[in-house]
Amino acid sequence: MRKLYLFFLLFTLYPALAQKKKAKVIAPIDTLKELDTFVNKMLAEWAVPGTALCIVKDGKLLYAKGYGVKDLKTNAPVTANTLFSIASCSKSFTATCLSILADEGKLDWNKPVKDYMPDFQLHDEYATRTLTARDLVSHRSGLPRHDYVWVSAPLNRKEMFDRLKYLPLNKPVYAQYQYNNLMYMAAGVLIERLSGNSWEEFMREKILDPIGMKTTVLTYPEMLKSSDYSLSYSDEKDPKKEAGFDSNVDGIGPAGAVKANVTEMANWLLLQLNKGKAEGKIIVSEKNLNENHTPLAVVQPAEAKYPELGFGTYGMGWTLNTYRGHQRRQHGGSIEGYRSQMTVFPNDNLAIFITTNTGLVGYNFVSTITNYIADTYLEKNTIDWNSRFRKDFLEAKQKAAKAKIDNQTQRQKDTKPTHTLTSYTGTYQHPAYGALTISLENDSLKAEFHTEKIDLRHYHYDVFEALGDWDNIKFKFLMNAKGDIDRVAMEMPAASMDIELKKK
Repeated sequence: MRKLYLFFLLFTLYPALAQKKKAKVIAPIDTLKELDTFVNKMLAEWAVPGTALCIVKDGKLLYAKGYGVKDLKTNAPVTANTLFSIASCSKSFTATCLSILADEGKLDWNKPVKDYMPDFQLHDEYATRTLTARDLVSHRSGLPRHDYVWVSAPLNRKEMFDRLKYLPLNKPVYAQYQYNNLMYMAAGVLIERLSGNSWEEFMREKILDPIGMKTTVLTYPEMLKSSDYSLSYSDEKDPKKEAGFDSNVDGIGPAGAVKANVTEMANWLLLQLNKGKAEGKIIVSEKNLNENHTPLAVVQPAEAKYPELGFGTYGMGWTLNTYRGHQRRQHGGSIEGYRSQMTVFPNDNLAIFITTNTGLVGYNFVSTITNYIADTYLEKNTIDWNSRFRKDFLEAKQKAAKAKIDNQTQRQKDTKPTHTLTSYTGTYQHPAYGALTISLENDSLKAEFHTEKIDLRHYHYDVFEALGDWDNIKFKFLMNAKGDIDRVAMEMPAASMDIELKKK
């Protein structure tokens, strides 16, 4: 398992408006030479195998280029046409699909989803009856992520949709921003119901083909047929090990399944800057595109760490704040070792997209490059974001190391399981999460969940903890009144609560 739940979330991006008095004029050729030097330096410092980026400025593609390699075995180079999974940057596409349906009179932003889909059902009845399309894509449904319902699970979109009713909410509707991929999946189902086409077909017909994203694909099988796509890497112990493609992101496609290159992502950025138009043709109305860019939820925590950044809010498919006084729309994407970030400065007619093929440095590399470009073209002095993010990165590692120490400190010493190890074996079931199988091998418990194979060791009493990629995740075995082990409460990743599975 790659710790997808830690990353498949983050997000930290129109004709030009009146410009402030310019302090200086930067010669484009010199600027791009300096950018080349800077990117190559950062590539080496952060040990990133490959990256690609594009810059859109003043209504045209200014720059698109690949750096480094897309395959560590062959050292094949990244090009401006190399496909990468852009992961959650896909959310902006899904939100725009909803805007197009609103243009067509098929969707009312304020009408409950239940009115369009009678089979839409959440665990909470008030949420079921209240949530609108706007709410599905603004992360304020009250539902925590519950990503391991779908991550590496053998489920299609309909099966995920049908399991929503078994997932407990942990907040009231609208109470707090909580990033959620499953609600974007539900938005994709809504698009299918209202249009009569699959999300993939709607995307191709209404957005990708009209704006010239002809080589962009929406599934891994399509990507693997391409002659130019990047592999990805996310194993800290073996940085050259391929991450693979078993996440099931295609199943939850509307949340993160777009695979694109930087040349074509420039067309997407141009559509945003051109207020919904592509080559003079209206793809989506300015009015309904603006709905995507309207703040709906405060991103927690609200406080910006650095003084150059404004308060974070979320619209529909975009994080919205300011950067050094400039309005900024942004979203990140992370899956299976890929990291991407798109940034739009609407009042400066500037947009940037960058993508990479390693998950080992989080968003630090892409944010460093993005901010460097923003500083350059917004004609500000350049901030040393690299040093800041390097410090943040090291502090995060130290925090993780401390958490491991604290975990052992909290362990009650010299305790034993209340039952023989065979008593814990068996298949445990949850109506949404599916089956967890516990087996005994060489006097140790093993867990199998979806495609994950997890080694367990005794922690204390009837609590066991995972090793490896699921490090420190607790499996708390419970007994019935007869004293038999009949349940396990798991600290399920990205669930914000324990999930109880019952023994079959």
